[in-house]
Amino acid sequence: MRILLALICVVAAGIGAYQRGIRQVPSFRYEPASVVSVVDAVYPLQSVASGTVVLEVSLDEEGKITSIRVVQGIASLTEPAEHSVQQWKFKGAKLDGKPVSSKITVAFSFVPPNVGPRL
Repeated sequence: MRILLALICVVAAGIGAYQRGIRQVPSFRYEPASVVSVVDAVYPLQSVASGTVVLEVSLDEEGKITSIRVVQGIASLTEPAEHSVQQWKFKGAKLDGKPVSSKITVAFSFVPPNVGPRL
């Protein structure tokens, strides 16, 4: 029984020494960019398409749009989605309280007029 108890003490002491040797990983506080105001996308009159357009919006430290990349497009609907998101306003992201550039993904779901439930 004494051997078992001694072994447990040695293992516990070894674990404590091991834990003291581990460096603490710094923790970062990240506040993602957020949408402040939006402008709705206008469904084009000449289109009969439906579906989802996905855009990746790159933002600078102040939340201003620097570029827009089409992740998933639909021929007649991508341009109205891009035109809409260009008018959006964003609050920039922060890392440990300091402004940082970031990216945000935006999805537009389009349904042709007179299709689907009326609100």
